Amino acid sequence: MSLVPVDFIGRAKSVAFVGIFIAASAGVIASSGCSRAESDSARAVQAETKRATPASKPTLPQRPKVKTAHEPKQSNPETAEDKGEPAGQLQPQLHASNAGITACFDSLARASSHVVDGPHRAYSFWDPKKLNTGTFRSIVAMNYGGNVSPRGAAVIVNSPMRDSTCDATTVQVVPTARPCSAIQSSLITKGKAVANLTGLALIQTDGEVSYLLLPTAGDGCAIVSMAVIRGN
Repeated sequence: MSLVPVDFIGRAKSVAFVGIFIAASAGVIASSGCSRAESDSARAVQAETKRATPASKPTLPQRPKVKTAHEPKQSNPETAEDKGEPAGQLQPQLHASNAGITACFDSLARASSHVVDGPHRAYSFWDPKKLNTGTFRSIVAMNYGGNVSPRGAAVIVNSPMRDSTCDATTVQVVPTARPCSAIQSSLITKGKAVANLTGLALIQTDGEVSYLLLPTAGDGCAIVSMAVIRGN
């Protein structure tokens, strides 16, 4: 039996204790690393799940329905019913006829014949709830095709009155290359000047048509005329 020095045995025990301590520490570190890795993985899965799940949209409160005022009926010049005029009828008359308007049709026909004097297109307005008691309005564009007065426009307002009569007011605008002085000289032979409006003569003819002459650029003139036609 060999004898081992006592100090050698002590050193061996110390080395063994250090080894055990290192191994235990490594196990704790490894365990801590695994726990951290598992925690990080769990957080990553939760974040991915949140991204994959679409967020619910907030429910918006419903707006209360607002009642709108009744709008006048309008004709559409591009519809088939407006593309052909029966013999003797101009487009304002056609629109009124197609709408079922019968009241004051005589004054409307006379007013249309008064201002529509060439190829034209009209756009008309009326109240479908007041076909024979409301006002009928029409805007007319005319194409004369000439160099002196190529285009023109007119407005017709036809209204039934309380005494069962009808008033149709017309306004016509015709730009022309002729000077206003020449047109005024021609109109004076049929009527007279009744007012001076900022240097512009207002001429009233014997047929109760009022004319206002507006000078335009290039020594031209825009003829504005207004008339009132009464009927039954």
